[in-house]
Amino acid sequence: MPRLSVARLLSLFLITCTVAFTLYIFTSNPLSNVKRNEDDEGEGKISENLLLHQQMKVANETFDSRYIFYNRVPKCGSMSMTTLFYRLGGENKFRVASPYEAGEQQDKNEEEEESFTKFLTNEPHPFVYIRHLYFIDFTKYHKKQPMYVNIMRDPIERFESFYYFTRFGSTRGGGGSRMGEERRQETIDDCVRLRRHECTRPYWQVVPYFCGNNPGCSSRSKWAVDTAKRNIENHYLFVGLIEELDVSLDILENLIPRYFDNARGIYHMNPENVKVKKETKTNNKKPTSQQAKQFLREETSLKLEYELYDFVKARFYSMADSL
Repeated sequence: MPRLSVARLLSLFLITCTVAFTLYIFTSNPLSNVKRNEDDEGEGKISENLLLHQQMKVANETFDSRYIFYNRVPKCGSMSMTTLFYRLGGENKFRVASPYEAGEQQDKNEEEEESFTKFLTNEPHPFVYIRHLYFIDFTKYHKKQPMYVNIMRDPIERFESFYYFTRFGSTRGGGGSRMGEERRQETIDDCVRLRRHECTRPYWQVVPYFCGNNPGCSSRSKWAVDTAKRNIENHYLFVGLIEELDVSLDILENLIPRYFDNARGIYHMNPENVKVKKETKTNNKKPTSQQAKQFLREETSLKLEYELYDFVKARFYSMADSL
């Protein structure tokens, strides 16, 4: 066996040390309690310190920090977040409004958009406004963007919740969709097997909340998803994950402590949250087979929703890793 030269041995030693050090850095995740899958980086890795970038936006007054607009997406923990906002408002001294009107619409025309921007920016502040409304670009009407925040949820989990909620509601209400009892009792597996319209063309609900009121946002299209991504990147302070709510609250406290000081502690100390979770839990949910989930993810518009969700996850974990 040929002898290795001293130089060769030294080179191998340095390479081994470098690899070992790299593995140590990679595995020493300061937020190791945050769970993620191999593909959680989404569409392209985010190399910049996104948390610092968003902090600088707040410091430089890119946003109008007097106002938070939580244009909440349905079935993404929005009732729990709304309850928390009211509790935080009492503790941290800011106003909160979450109005509801029977038959209210999420979309607005340009005249309605402009009227809404005037309403919000004329409210006494600091102020948090919560409502199921599609994104509105305040800069289009010569105003600073409020601090947009929102929460997302795994698209299939959200679809499951919405599917059964329309049938059976929750303790607080809902349900009552007009359908025969046999159809009402169908599981998602039945729905996929029978190729029901609600499972082959799921309700296009999430993307428009970030895309906006342009008619193209209502189309199940790559354009709508790309527009939603740009709006999140340019106009949202933060979009969290309901699956990682505690870390989402930590990030929000880091970004805007004026509103979210001790948010995690207040959330867990509030007995109302347990009540809200119980009362808003969808009734009669059934487990969905992996085959049906694969169909929904690969053969329906949920594929586009996952593209947006993965984009949000990449940004979320980038900020989480910087805490």
